[in-house]
Amino acid sequence: MTRAGNDIDAAIDWLVRLQGPSVSDADWAEFDAWLSVSPENADAYDKVLVFDLEFGPLSRSIEPVVAARPDHDALVIPFRPARRAWLWSTGTALAAAFVAGAILVPMYGPGAARETVYSTGVGERKTVALEDGTRIDLNAASRISVRFTRGERHVVMGDSQAFFDVAKDPKRPFLIDAGDTRVRVVGTAFDVRRRDGSVAVAVQRGLVEVRPTTDRAAAPYRLKPGQGLSHVEGKAGARVAAVETGEITSWREGRLIYRDRPLSEIAGDMNRLFDRPVKLGDARAASMRLSGVLIVDRQDAMIGRLSNLLPVRATTTQDAVVIRAR
Repeated sequence: MTRAGNDIDAAIDWLVRLQGPSVSDADWAEFDAWLSVSPENADAYDKVLVFDLEFGPLSRSIEPVVAARPDHDALVIPFRPARRAWLWSTGTALAAAFVAGAILVPMYGPGAARETVYSTGVGERKTVALEDGTRIDLNAASRISVRFTRGERHVVMGDSQAFFDVAKDPKRPFLIDAGDTRVRVVGTAFDVRRRDGSVAVAVQRGLVEVRPTTDRAAAPYRLKPGQGLSHVEGKAGARVAAVETGEITSWREGRLIYRDRPLSEIAGDMNRLFDRPVKLGDARAASMRLSGVLIVDRQDAMIGRLSNLLPVRATTTQDAVVIRAR
């Protein structure tokens, strides 16, 4: 059998296994490892999903067989893999079609894909419940678009930050495009921040795949719970580091945690929380960096705490708060 045929057969087995009633976290971890072996594995799985959605569920690979017990007083209903032969033949046919260049992607009508835009204003947070059971917590001054099709769940992030608690659905991977970065999961909980030309991903639960959209041949980053990735848009590579669980949940609990972050970033975060803009008044202030925690409450109280953490002073006018080095 060809490599394509083997990939399709393996993808069918995974689809059946993940749809089983006894699927475990270990199964998901093993599936994640299989996906990471090569891009061909992920492509094969996506193609099997498309075929499954168009022509019938491959995962229903068992069907009941009714047999009378010897005493004829009851029925025994064992199960057997009645469609296994059909699945293998389907896999062979799929592989042949892919090798020949035929793409079995159904064309959906204009109403098949549903796109919805969710946004928050300055100082506003919002929780969105999607139709599949996924929950999204949107931070202040954020905008995302969500589109569901029969084969995938797709989010595009503008300038925004959001925490995703994704419902498991192996038939529809959950994809997030944030600038030149794509995040792919099946079911997990994680935070994505896209602000000022940078993307950061932090994982609370499950496994998350992150890859650049500009280079499909690049190996993806596979993030586990307690890991975070940071990337500057337009530049190659990314940095992966340990992240405390408290940091992942902090902004939803009214705390902003910074580790060696520029004061310009802190000012930007405040400008998403309050109507009166915060400005940096000199180069020395702009070059400062902060490691610390800011409690989110009143703007004047936050500015006061910032002045205790850094050698700065603030001047408040009717139009702005200007921070200068002291």
